[in-house]
Amino acid sequence: MRKRLIARNLKVTLLILVTVSCTVPESRLYSNQQGLEPAKAPPQPGAPVSKTPSPADRQAFDRYVMEGWDNPFGVDYVFVHDKKYRNLEIVNEFVEVTGVRWVNFSDVGWRAIESRKPVGGRHFYDWSGLDEATKQWQSKGVHILSTLRFRNPWATAPIKDEAFLYLRGGAKWFVKQITDYLPKPEHMQDLRDFMTSLVERYDGDGIDDMPGLRYPVLHYQIGNEYYHEIYWAGTAQEYGVLLRECYAAARRANPKVKVLLAGAQLEEVPGFYDREPNERSRAYIQANLPHVLPYAQELVPRGFKVCKEMMRFCDAYDIFDARWPSYGVIAKWRDLLREAGCGDKPIWCAEMYAWHPLQDEHITPQWSLSADVAPSRSAEYRQILRKPNDKMFAEINTWYRRMQAASLVRQCMVALHAGAQKLMIGWPADWQNLFSISTAAHQGFWSATFKKFWPVAYTYRLLNEKLDGLQSCVRLPAAPYFYLYECTVRHGRKVLVAIYDDHVGRNHDQPLAPVKVEIPFAAREARITHIIAELDQTAPRVEHRKAESGKLRLEMTEFPVFIEPADIDAG
Repeated sequence: MRKRLIARNLKVTLLILVTVSCTVPESRLYSNQQGLEPAKAPPQPGAPVSKTPSPADRQAFDRYVMEGWDNPFGVDYVFVHDKKYRNLEIVNEFVEVTGVRWVNFSDVGWRAIESRKPVGGRHFYDWSGLDEATKQWQSKGVHILSTLRFRNPWATAPIKDEAFLYLRGGAKWFVKQITDYLPKPEHMQDLRDFMTSLVERYDGDGIDDMPGLRYPVLHYQIGNEYYHEIYWAGTAQEYGVLLRECYAAARRANPKVKVLLAGAQLEEVPGFYDREPNERSRAYIQANLPHVLPYAQELVPRGFKVCKEMMRFCDAYDIFDARWPSYGVIAKWRDLLREAGCGDKPIWCAEMYAWHPLQDEHITPQWSLSADVAPSRSAEYRQILRKPNDKMFAEINTWYRRMQAASLVRQCMVALHAGAQKLMIGWPADWQNLFSISTAAHQGFWSATFKKFWPVAYTYRLLNEKLDGLQSCVRLPAAPYFYLYECTVRHGRKVLVAIYDDHVGRNHDQPLAPVKVEIPFAAREARITHIIAELDQTAPRVEHRKAESGKLRLEMTEFPVFIEPADIDAG
């Protein structure tokens, strides 16, 4: 029994280190391979020319900002309290290459902004880091969501041991130093003051605004994944207290502010393109469920229960955050919101990954185990992608970066089809070395090791350009394993996004043979834009194809394509 307990705690400790590494600022994120100095990404050949209007052109810039408000595409994991995330040159190039219109400032901490206890009712706020980051991203016309954390050594109430149901020993001690909890009763007013001051500084109403603020910041998330004791040491009811206090304080500063509930996860594994998994995905899920580690078997049902309790505080938040989305995930949460009496609240996805699924050694339903089938050699690939000197690195990395670009389009389309309004995708960067933990070696848009953007970054911009001004997204009837989405964008223009997915987790040496499909197409000629999937490719390949008798014939592979009438070229 003692040996089993020790082994269990070692596994839990490893999971914590992996998870925390994904949620706290990492000094290596924008560093060279040794992690010593900030690494700049030199412009790559053919990199996009700036399409962001200069703030000096006030009319064009204001229009760009206004249009970006409804744009769904953003980036997650930007830890603005870390100086390395406030590199203006990197921010500028990242926005130009990826085309993002939203950013999630992750881990905006009360302790970082107010590290000193108030004296005589006077607060000592340090807004410098948040101000600098706000100015940088707003200079590129990007809108901001801030995910707030509330741990503050002088304010937070003592955390009880019984708050931790499965953490033990060193793992519990470590988490107690970083996890969030309610403030002491005598500091509850300080929490209210912090929240009101934060919103007031960035709301653009002309009262106590940040000098140089270009447009309002009105979106705040109260905590990160508070169903997990790594992030929240209280009960769901205690989170309700925090949420209501923050919501009221924020609304006192500006009634237009929007509050997001802390991110939520399901217990089950829903379908990827539909509500339920298809036969192949279901078989993959069932084969992996017996390998879920014991701690996860306890954690996931408990977390789902907590999420459902938190969700019921309908009057204290405006937007629901569904984590790691698929069509089934969003559809399930929409049903649960209605059952809870919350109606049709907007659903955002404030955390999702720029990945092609590679099964994690910590198999956890809905996080590392989804209906998106992973290759059978996932564990091998995960190790190779950390080792640039491995003899197979070039081959596996080339294959993976192709699939990463394709998977990004698939993930975005299922979420948009389900009705998600915002998609915050991370990581901004990854790095390839032996110290890369968990997903940090293969989920980025930019490599801090090679100082270059991966194809997924350029594909994200292409997706953004094609669907900018998105008004609706519907899935059209199609042949088995062929998924065809019709998107209506600005001025009523139609864009088709075509995806072929046979739900087989193919390894790098098992490419999908081209599959012939036929779709209805009213125009005489189609403009077909292929995603950017090759290393050092920065622009898409475009072809034209004639439609015959109202039908367009295609050869599909695992790489999605965008289809539009060819007459858009003349426009």
